[in-house]
Amino acid sequence: MSLHLSSSLSIFVQAARLGSFAATARAMGVSPAAIGQSIRKLEDSFGVTLFTRTTRKMALTPEGSMLLERVRIPLHELDQISHIFNESRGIVSGTLRIGAPTEFGRKQLVPLVAEFSTRHPDVSVELSIADRARNFIDDEIDLAFRLATELTETTMVARPLEDLTLLTFASPTYLARHEAPEHPDDLENHVCINYRTPDTKALYAWAFTIDGVIRRITPTSRFIANEADAVISAAVEALGLIQAPVHFVRRQISEGTLVPVLSDFRASIHTLYLCYPSRDNLPLRTRAFIDFVMSEARLGRFSHDYELPQKAAS
Repeated sequence: MSLHLSSSLSIFVQAARLGSFAATARAMGVSPAAIGQSIRKLEDSFGVTLFTRTTRKMALTPEGSMLLERVRIPLHELDQISHIFNESRGIVSGTLRIGAPTEFGRKQLVPLVAEFSTRHPDVSVELSIADRARNFIDDEIDLAFRLATELTETTMVARPLEDLTLLTFASPTYLARHEAPEHPDDLENHVCINYRTPDTKALYAWAFTIDGVIRRITPTSRFIANEADAVISAAVEALGLIQAPVHFVRRQISEGTLVPVLSDFRASIHTLYLCYPSRDNLPLRTRAFIDFVMSEARLGRFSHDYELPQKAAS
């Protein structure tokens, strides 16, 4: 395969994946005209039309679909060979595919990846963000951040990064209308907001440390959502009490729109893990990211606790 043909086919695969010449041009750092010219040369070389294009959309022709199916694996293998040669020279490069829970992905992982990318500019990163556990094979990811009470899978490596502190919060407006709870049993007399997990559809069980023992309580709730930001917004709007990890609501705490209650009963039941399938034969880019994350963990990058009032807010 000639270098020119390989380059043109790589552009074709990227255009098929992204669905437009403009998006392909942005991803590859060239002009849309250059992408269009490369595709036209490829079409002229094969004597077929690869895309049907209108002012609104672009789609593969049957010939384009056949070409995409045939070249994807060989191009991937060539790309892997290039990365192997880079690794032999100590160059960290290639695509790193990372899975993460929604809130962690939005609020912590993106800044973390940005910092990693400044150190390793030849690494491309694909994030898969959703509130469900990732399967390394089916979801085609290299690493995953997971929040769990415990991980029992024996086929992967799971490295703990931090324990998440759970607290109960209310808005000042809500507390102006209702006396602050002094004990978790008082939740029976309060309006609560809860989260329904998208994967299991189960309501989130709140956790409290009572007399040194973790107790799980699923409060009766008048407002339920399957998205954490919606639950937090409802609490800010004084619809009721919520329970959440501290870092989920750090902005609301600093703004004073949410304040902690039941602080003496806070609990840590979830741990944030960095997971990957095996310690053997990891690409250099994967090892570099693991080392980076573990270094950040030792520096306290994932620590989100803060000084709480000695008594519950009122």
